[in-house]
Amino acid sequence: AFMAAAGHYAVVSDVYETAWCYQNDGAFQSWLLKKVQESLPAKCLSVADVGCGTGNFSGALQEAMGVRVVGVEPSAEMAAKAVDYGVKVEVADALTWAEAADDDTERFDAVLMKEVRHHIDDPASLYEKLATRLSPGGRILLLTRPDESQGYPFPPAAHKHWSAGVLLPLKAHEEALARAGLRVTVREERYHVQMRRDEWERLVRQRFWSHLRNLTDNEVEDGLRELALPEDVHFEDRMMFVVAELASSE
Repeated sequence: AFMAAAGHYAVVSDVYETAWCYQNDGAFQSWLLKKVQESLPAKCLSVADVGCGTGNFSGALQEAMGVRVVGVEPSAEMAAKAVDYGVKVEVADALTWAEAADDDTERFDAVLMKEVRHHIDDPASLYEKLATRLSPGGRILLLTRPDESQGYPFPPAAHKHWSAGVLLPLKAHEEALARAGLRVTVREERYHVQMRRDEWERLVRQRFWSHLRNLTDNEVEDGLRELALPEDVHFEDRMMFVVAELASSE
């Protein structure tokens, strides 16, 4: 599923960072950096950012915390942009990267998986392998939006595509992480988004989230007309933080 989505990101790579949630040095990024730092191990020196996109968040995390961040990204077009942020990226999907580990492979204090849950169709296999890339006491940090998209001002058809695009409910990921021998905690964080209507409609037309990639032009245009949004659009962006910790060797 990671590689299947790579084609979508090849198309949107040039506009990807125009969305509020991917802008470099934006207010959302600063907010999310703080939340991620709160979720990482106390002694965190290395992070693998799996599904790192353009690497802008990886670079910001590296600078903010002084940790070394290595990116993993299946889209070559997205990964090519990471050089601008000083991040080394391996072009691979998550499972291929995890399976490549052997006894001499580097272990990480954290594996960050930000907004990739909807590309994972076999969480049990993936998390079992990713757990082997963790150092003792290390954590897998899965950041994802909820199973349902109610509250987001999408065209009506987009909500159906969102539900279908989730692939598996969040509970299945929690259970798979636990079966991989990790201690799992879950919390929800909210960020208030405000933007002009024309900006929001532009993002929707660009299918900035892969959940929207299967929307037809008619579904987008008819849906936006039906919504009749006000000039200023407000909504709560909801982020689920799933923190899964490997037992320490101490």
